[in-house]
Amino acid sequence: MSYIGRQPTIGNYTKIDTLSFDGSTVAFTLQTGGTNIVPVNENNCLISISGVVQEPSSAYVVSGSTITFTEAPSASDTFFGVVFGDALNIGTPSDGTVTTAKLSSSWYHKNNQTITAVSISGTENALLAGPVTVSGTVTIPSGATLVIV
Repeated sequence: MSYIGRQPTIGNYTKIDTLSFDGSTVAFTLQTGGTNIVPVNENNCLISISGVVQEPSSAYVVSGSTITFTEAPSASDTFFGVVFGDALNIGTPSDGTVTTAKLSSSWYHKNNQTITAVSISGTENALLAGPVTVSGTVTIPSGATLVIV
């Protein structure tokens, strides 16, 4: 898929390399494994200085791979940070990793089964796939769609 600008980060949680503070520097390059990382924005970061979680936009801002704190952390402060992937785009799950428990409660999954009845509401769509036998009534109201593959 093509993007104008930077392609979104997809569901990746990246621990930021430790930053070394000197008590006067406010801007630092965000890296993991020595490679620059570019968060979507500061809201996609969890930043902790000496165990205190910092508030995005108030305590720091992110531009590209640079984090800039509103005040210079002291030389004795410790750092921990994580960059979260784009929460609106989970990407494509790996093959064989999605189970029926992860699907909505209206999803039905049966392999080589006999279903006694199929009934969907007027606002729902349904799909039956594989060797399925319906031994009872199939109810498909106006506005609903049932596809049998």
